[in-house]
Amino acid sequence: MIILKRSVYGGVGCPSGVNFNRMKRVTLHYPLVFLMVFLGLVLESKGQFQSKTSDIRYIEPNEETGTSLGTVVGDVPLAFTDQIFPFDANGSLVGSSDLKVQLTQVIKNLEGALEAAGTDLSKLLRLNVYLQKEEHSKPVRKLIKELLPEGAFPAITLIVANQPREKVLLTMDAIAVAPMTSVSSRGVNLPFSKGLYEKTNRAAVAVLPAGRKVFIAGQAEPGKDLLEASDKTMQNLFATLAYIGASASDVVQVKAFINPIEDAAAVEKVIAAFFRGQQVPPIVMVEWLVEENKAEIELVASAPEHYNDKEAVSYYAPPWMIQATTYSRIVDIKKGRLLFTSGLYAEEGKDAEEKARNLFGTLSRILEKAGSSYDHLVKASYYPSHEKGREGLMKVRTEFYNPERPPVASLIRIQGTGHEGIYLNVDMVAVVPD
Repeated sequence: MIILKRSVYGGVGCPSGVNFNRMKRVTLHYPLVFLMVFLGLVLESKGQFQSKTSDIRYIEPNEETGTSLGTVVGDVPLAFTDQIFPFDANGSLVGSSDLKVQLTQVIKNLEGALEAAGTDLSKLLRLNVYLQKEEHSKPVRKLIKELLPEGAFPAITLIVANQPREKVLLTMDAIAVAPMTSVSSRGVNLPFSKGLYEKTNRAAVAVLPAGRKVFIAGQAEPGKDLLEASDKTMQNLFATLAYIGASASDVVQVKAFINPIEDAAAVEKVIAAFFRGQQVPPIVMVEWLVEENKAEIELVASAPEHYNDKEAVSYYAPPWMIQATTYSRIVDIKKGRLLFTSGLYAEEGKDAEEKARNLFGTLSRILEKAGSSYDHLVKASYYPSHEKGREGLMKVRTEFYNPERPPVASLIRIQGTGHEGIYLNVDMVAVVPD
């Protein structure tokens, strides 16, 4: 992960004062122009679209929703944000019962966090949205489309879960493309307005540099209470980091699924203690509907380059952990582009198994359009809201996964998928090999 100073980025677009009279005349080669237009139309007809504002390729962008089924980006720096709350600069909740006001504040705060990394909302790859109420799903999707810049079609995953703070109706975290110029060295997080979050040493955004990156699967160690379970889990995660040659300064984001969510602030302190002496990276807290006093925590980190590695992606486990056939403990990416899917729904079919199979059919289509495959999956997030959703997933995924190359994964029971009557929401990260 990269450590950066607070950005003094002042805006986007052309610099002021450009003398257009001094610009050189360019001769258009019309056959070449027509060819480029034709290729662009072909790509769009195949459900692919190249962003005008960045090097993002959108898979099946939808003008009506303002989202894509997937986004593809090259091996570039990526900005991972903290969990963004509807707080003002003083740390006070805005619009205690007004969904639109809270969402507008969240997007404003997200924009500020991305600006600190030298990027903006047009470079969004994925938005993770956590709602307090299922009935807010449709209006939130509509409002997000209205608030994002024209031409941006990020992938979106939306789930329903109780919030870590009282009266908060929604929170978000995001992944966006960061400029190469934002990367100066390994190991730093970006500071942000302390009022946005109540921890003065907590970064609102961190930049994952281009090059080797590692996704570590969610781990859940037992403990007598939630804090002990969280502490033991973090100890094991840091042992995993050491095994791959990384350390605390390389962590770009920590995501914790916990129960009860009311203890989120205490768990955050446990996590922050592992980054003593440096800035704490972004942390995201999500409710996990499981027996109390359990925490599953996952990490994304950079790592030293291994130039002797020939494979773009490696799948393995530390020697003290078992590598399963349906999920990996570590997915280690050395090269290649990345694909981020939206949350995909198990919505069509006569039963849970057929619905899950159709969900993977949609994933197969996205992978093919992106130029990836089931041999290059990186990170799966499974969000069932009912036992039917979980059972369908467990029966079907083995039909699609390569047992020697399964993604790292978290399987988290939630309150709702954002669509009433649909019991499974799945999103995926994959490598698109060069």
